Amino acid sequence: MGCGACCACFSVAVEQADLVSPGLPPALTCFDKKHQQLMKGTQTSSPRCAALKGVVGTRVTCTIYEARPATCRDFKRSWENGRENPLCDRARGVYGLQTFSPY
Repeated sequence: MGCGACCACFSVAVEQADLVSPGLPPALTCFDKKHQQLMKGTQTSSPRCAALKGVVGTRVTCTIYEARPATCRDFKRSWENGRENPLCDRARGVYGLQTFSPY
């Protein structure tokens, strides 16, 4: 994968269902000040998921891709399903990456 901006821009909520077999490793989660369970690393003011390896915008991989939280599975890149995703566009902008085009 060549982007990963969303993984290094937003908090990633973890639901209890995400932790059920073959769920994600609990060691990769933490709790924020409001006691919401998040992916470790995304609770900071400069979030970057602990499961993300590589350089954003160049070459990245999710080390838990098959067990990633529903928040990640449900996040669509802009125009992936024929619809713009402003959050995707914003994350890519943070890293100086062009937004995806509908064409």
